[in-house]
Parts: sequence; structure tokens; C-alpha cells
Amino acid sequence: MKKSKKIILLLTTALSFGIFGTMEKSEAKSLIINYDLTEGVNVRKDDSDNDNSNILGGIDYPDIYEIKGETEDYYQIEFEGKKVYVGKYWFHILDDIKALKDTKIYEKNDESSNKISDIKKDEQLTLVDFDENKDFVKVKKDDKEGFVKIEDFDLSTKDEKDLDKLKEKYKKIYESIKRYIDYLKRNGLSLYPEGEDKAEENDQIRRIYPEKTAYEESSETRDIEYIYYTVDDNDIGKSAYNFATKFLGNPYVFGGIDLVNGIDCSGFTMQVYSEFGIGLPHLAQTQSNYGKTIALGEEKAGDLVFFGTSLSNITHVAIADGQGGIIHAANPRAGVITSSIGNPILIKRLIEN
Repeated sequence: MKKSKKIILLLTTALSFGIFGTMEKSEAKSLIINYDLTEGVNVRKDDSDNDNSNILGGIDYPDIYEIKGETEDYYQIEFEGKKVYVGKYWFHILDDIKALKDTKIYEKNDESSNKISDIKKDEQLTLVDFDENKDFVKVKKDDKEGFVKIEDFDLSTKDEKDLDKLKEKYKKIYESIKRYIDYLKRNGLSLYPEGEDKAEENDQIRRIYPEKTAYEESSETRDIEYIYYTVDDNDIGKSAYNFATKFLGNPYVFGGIDLVNGIDCSGFTMQVYSEFGIGLPHLAQTQSNYGKTIALGEEKAGDLVFFGTSLSNITHVAIADGQGGIIHAANPRAGVITSSIGNPILIKRLIEN
């Protein structure tokens, strides 16, 4: 006797929050993507989110953007020579520091290194990161980055507890960036847009994330190749995976729900499964509360594969192919792709035969 299929919807209390919540005005000068919240951020021509025609593109790599202005929910930045808008919620805000006297920015964390720029008393710079040499911090002035002595800036007047809190903030920012770089490495994705010189790319990564080794890529992974399995579709999970492969190469749009014109990771899984009569919410964190937990290595085609820093901070979702791979709306540059399953934090099965 043929078993009937059972849809598992074990929904527990879901984490929910307003995507475009109001934030207070910030005096901070610059921002950088918070990869614990998203893989990429839409760039809009004005400060509204009511239609996809307003989207000019996306940013998904760890660069620092100067804040040119702000509205209630958006920051204005410069992107590819244009003034554009990005949602406030998705960014870490970097701090300003003020010079206590005339001083210099150095190329390295050493006063004997080359001078990059002169700094005047009371001039404000963007704090990029704390340096391993405790006498220096990394800063940005316009398009230049380098090192300044802490004692020459108002950082030196901070209470020790406040300074420790600030250091912890920047530690978390760069841990977030490292996790994202590791995610790209595992999935064979390039960190910077096509056409950039690899040496320049690695210099930029060292500039933003000062690790000993930069992200390496092979020439074979420079161009994304859509390799996927067509699986025997004798159940809904396999049919869902096969249906998903029809949209390979289509664009990623954060908040998007259009499989052809633009979609994000949870929108992708939501729309694929809606084709088979299964309703999922448009949020990866909430989708993780559905279904039955499956161990890595035991996943089947159609299982949902989740990534994040913890079970309470899930930031990405994909669909398994059952053979060690996934299909997903990856980020603004890659769009919908297939890749290795990597090291997910959770796998859930919606369908039980």
C-alpha cells in the first residue's frame, strides 16, 4: 500500500521584527554591511521601497561608504558615481574620532612609515578598526586609509570601560566580515565585482579585513558555472528542487519575491514551495521553525538548508539537491546559483513520504 505524503509544519514561536524600523539620527560618518543580517543590500534611486523599479543594483562586499545624508529609514551614499539610498537596518555604523592636535596619517602602524595625509586639530576621521599595535588605530579620510596614533585623538580620553566596549563592537564587525568571506570561499564565489584585478581585490580585502591571508580564488571559479542535478521527481521535495533549477541565473533583489525579475533567499524558497501548495513566510529565520530537523549528510532533494551564526540568528536559506549541493538566491552579484552545501547551521524537511 502506497504511503500518503504528509506535510510537516511544526511551527514554533517565530522571531519577528520590522524590516524598515525607524532609527535615531546618527553622527557617525560611514557604514559597512552587517553580514549577520544579510548577504547584500539593495541600492535605490530614492528613499522608498514600494517597487523594484526603484532598485539600481546591490552591494554585497565589505567596503566602507560615507554617509552623505539620511531620511527616517535610509542613508544616502555614493555608489558608482551616483547618490543613492540604502536601508539603515542592514549596516554597522562606524564611529568618528576627533584629532586633539595637528597630526598625521601613516601608511603603516609605525611613525617611520610614509605619511599619507596631514590632519588638523578638531578634524574628524572615520574609525575603521583597532590595530594589533595598541598605540595605533586604522582610519579613513575621504578615499585614503591608514594609521594614526591613539594618543593624538579623543579615543585617548575615553574611560577604559567605554574603550573596551568600542573595541568589542569592532571585533564583532570584523568577525561578521570573516564569516561572509568564508561563506564565499566555500561556495566558489568571487568577493569583488567581475573585472577587478585579483591583486587589487586582495589588497582591498586586507585593507578592510586585516587578516594574515586574503581570500584566494582559483581561475576555475572566476566564472560561475551552473552545475546541478536533475533528480527523480517521485515526491514533492524532488519536484520542488527541479522546479527551482528553472530560475538559475536570475537576479537577486533583497526583499524580492519575483522568481524571474528579482528575489532574495527566503523569497526564493517561499515561491518555489508555493508552487506545490506549501506556504512559507518571507523570512529565513521564521522558515527555520518549519519542518523536521535533518542531520547533515542525510538531506534529500527539497530540504531547506539554513546558514547563520546561531539558531536564533539565521541569515540565509537554500534548497538541497540531495547530493551534496544546494540551489539558492545567493547575493546581488551572483543571483540564483548552485553551490556546495558547505557547513549549514540547520537542515529542515518539509515533506515526509
